[in-house]
Amino acid sequence: MRYLLLLCLLAVAPAVSAQRNLTTASREILREGQALYHLERASWVSTDLLQASHFPTRQVMAYFSYTTLDSVRTLFVGGPADKPRVLAEYCFPMAAIAPSTGVRRGPRNLTSAERKLLSVRLKSMADLQRIPGVSLPPNATFNAIVLPKGKQTWVYVLTATTQPGQFLVGNDYLLRYNTSGRLLARQQLHSGAVLLGSQSQTAPVRSTLHFHRADTTPFMTPTDICTLLLYHDRLPGKNHLVLGEKYVSIFSFADTKLTIITRQEFEKSGQK
Repeated sequence: MRYLLLLCLLAVAPAVSAQRNLTTASREILREGQALYHLERASWVSTDLLQASHFPTRQVMAYFSYTTLDSVRTLFVGGPADKPRVLAEYCFPMAAIAPSTGVRRGPRNLTSAERKLLSVRLKSMADLQRIPGVSLPPNATFNAIVLPKGKQTWVYVLTATTQPGQFLVGNDYLLRYNTSGRLLARQQLHSGAVLLGSQSQTAPVRSTLHFHRADTTPFMTPTDICTLLLYHDRLPGKNHLVLGEKYVSIFSFADTKLTIITRQEFEKSGQK
């Protein structure tokens, strides 16, 4: 009996460890995706506010958002390339990024930390073009999200379509820089792009989904989370699924929860 119990424990331990790893992965992906969402949401609202103020946006050379302890700031930068400065700044409370909560400031000089973020933001657009196979679909633009990560700075690049009522999942990239602004790594997160959006449905839709090929990331990506949070009101159903070769990621809109299970477990559950 003692040996039988040991064998049972040895059989269960890998499964418990694997589940713990999936739980950790889902938690980290969700946290990163929400961070991207806050930054991109602030950029969206700030752009709308700036345009509504009839500011001459042709003066803007670049924009980027970053977080402080409890707020998100979006900077619109212009001026000479060798001496850029903040033309306008919008500040939002982290928990309520909306037109009514934005406080406008500026113009002013950039801080040293902001100059570094701007430098990486500008460099990332040039480095992006050097990634083999990079392309921009028709009626689309690249949106860069700068995310400080300790001794590194990461830049996630999303693709946004200008087609009304629709949005793109995919065609996104991750570039990683060191403290001196040198490119350390670059990664294509999806092998293509899927156009989603509001469409008439002949039957109730429980979930929407897209697929990840075996040669890309096995789980839902932080950029997927960011995009779903930005556009969830344009999708039918309560969940969005990412089906990979070995894993299935399930994102719930109601409680902003990400669950990752094995493909085998998903198929046994009858959700396919």
